[in-house]
Amino acid sequence: MSPSKLDRYLNILETLVDRPRKTDQIAYKTRMKSPMIKHHLVFLVANDVVEKRSSSNKQVFYAITEKGFAVFKTLRAMKYAQKLRDSLSVIDEASEVASVLLKHNTQDKKR
Repeated sequence: MSPSKLDRYLNILETLVDRPRKTDQIAYKTRMKSPMIKHHLVFLVANDVVEKRSSSNKQVFYAITEKGFAVFKTLRAMKYAQKLRDSLSVIDEASEVASVLLKHNTQDKKR
């Protein structure tokens, strides 16, 4: 299953948490193609989540902003909560199956 747009944004922000990076570095770290990275960076810059920086030798770097770091922490927490919810759902299902099996086993012993 391919990652959602939200997952792609989270991956980009996660890459920028350590330090500013060039587009090709972000693409490599996130395993996305540069055109897709550029498209997402336009959106992130427009929403003040990431800022575009130029070095003295005209290279362009992207850095996460304070707002971006807050967004990153929120998205990461949401992703963790979803995994936890999915895990609890599996545990609930297993508990229901165990309950049915136990009930069935108890009825078999009574016969």
